[in-house]
Amino acid sequence: MPPAVLILATGILLVAGAEYLLPDVGRWIFSASVLIEPGPGQLVPQQPLGPYAPYLLHVFIHFGFLHIAMNVAILISAGRSVGMAFGTGVKGSAGFLILFFACSVIGAVAQILLHSGEPMVMGGASTGVSGLIAAAGWVMGGWRGMARLALPWIGLNIILAFAGMAFPVPLAWAGHIGGTVAGIILTPIALGLFSEREF
Repeated sequence: MPPAVLILATGILLVAGAEYLLPDVGRWIFSASVLIEPGPGQLVPQQPLGPYAPYLLHVFIHFGFLHIAMNVAILISAGRSVGMAFGTGVKGSAGFLILFFACSVIGAVAQILLHSGEPMVMGGASTGVSGLIAAAGWVMGGWRGMARLALPWIGLNIILAFAGMAFPVPLAWAGHIGGTVAGIILTPIALGLFSEREF
């Protein structure tokens, strides 16, 4: 398993463990990391690491076991092939992490820009793993492989967006789409710059 994938998965599990075993530490991590968008006229509450840290750190916050399990499963399955394409050394691991967090930040920005205006609290690695879905497709089959994996995922999230108009679903569909689009655009660039392998 690529080291970068293990680092991310371990971080997610450690944060989840802290929330249960060390409640005070868990509450601080949550308040510092969760992405908050207030409703109209409301102020964003102060967060310990400031207002921009959550754009990166939200990937470590999850809402229940199922949320963690789904994101870690995709991280490991898609991340393994992408991580191996980058390589397991320092350069490849750095490239993988840069791609993952770039997709996470862009996904978070998309969620903030496209959310309905209601108060929102967002956490989860799905912004980043959505980018890895696109990246895994690229690794397996270039643009066609990327389209085979990324387009159905984008389509599903568009359906969820329309379904949410009738039946509000607490899923960050815009964050998923933003992360996937970021993965489509950034994966070839990141691999070109950081891969330890020759393609």
